[in-house]
Amino acid sequence: MNNGEIKGETGIKEYHVLSLSGGKDSTALAFFIRENMPEVHEQIEYVFCDTEKEIPETYDYLDKIEVFLDKPIKRLKPYMSFDHLYEVHGFLPSIAQRWCTIELKTKVFRKYIYDRFKKDGEGQVQLYIGIRADEAGRAENSIKSTDNLINQIYPFIENGIQKNDVMNILEKSGIGLPDYYNWRKRSGCYFCFFQSKNDWLNLYENHPDLFQKAIEYEFNSYDTDRNKWFGWNMDMPLKEMIKPDNMKKIREDYQKLIEKRLKQKTKYSNSLFESEDCYDESKCLFCHT
Repeated sequence: MNNGEIKGETGIKEYHVLSLSGGKDSTALAFFIRENMPEVHEQIEYVFCDTEKEIPETYDYLDKIEVFLDKPIKRLKPYMSFDHLYEVHGFLPSIAQRWCTIELKTKVFRKYIYDRFKKDGEGQVQLYIGIRADEAGRAENSIKSTDNLINQIYPFIENGIQKNDVMNILEKSGIGLPDYYNWRKRSGCYFCFFQSKNDWLNLYENHPDLFQKAIEYEFNSYDTDRNKWFGWNMDMPLKEMIKPDNMKKIREDYQKLIEKRLKQKTKYSNSLFESEDCYDESKCLFCHT
């Protein structure tokens, strides 16, 4: 493998990179490229930005991807740990302040790209992103590179690949879905603030140790002053979420939501806590694809 380098139509060196999240879409894209773009598959480099706060099933799935593709995945570590960044920022990341994605993924990835591929201003990185045709708005609204080094490519959009097609690709390849899909809707850190309350409860039941760690990050002044409380879920602290009465209501509300969707045969994406898909992920190309 020669650094993922091939010559483009203009004679400029092109370096082909796919950023894997450990989720279904970016994984399906890797297999799609293998089957439909063999010249790219031969040269492409797979990269995973490791926040070091992923759920265990994500790491297991990445190991499985390497075996099925027979290609290594470059795992990038953050330049500063989440805990240190938390001390620096002084507050937890949130929808309004998504410093976790910026610091642990975007900056780490771009630094790697520049250090590895930028040579005297020559060459361009073709970055393949697993955004589907049925969510093309994410690509339109995503933050584009301000220089000529990175060119974002969306093979699924170009080929009309939608969610059902992605599922078929994973099934046909034999790799299937990550195990976390048995209880969680998407990839990402175990304390991701985009999780629904139902997924938080699923984390509590499947990884109680990680749920407890997430609790320890939250400010604990909720009982004395609600205005000073700040945590992962804007609706209630995690320690309140697992009280029996609250757990019961969350499960019931979630079931009602599922039944409502089945009846109306639509998928709502405007609900922050109980939506199937990540709220406002239009600018996020690393966490949930």
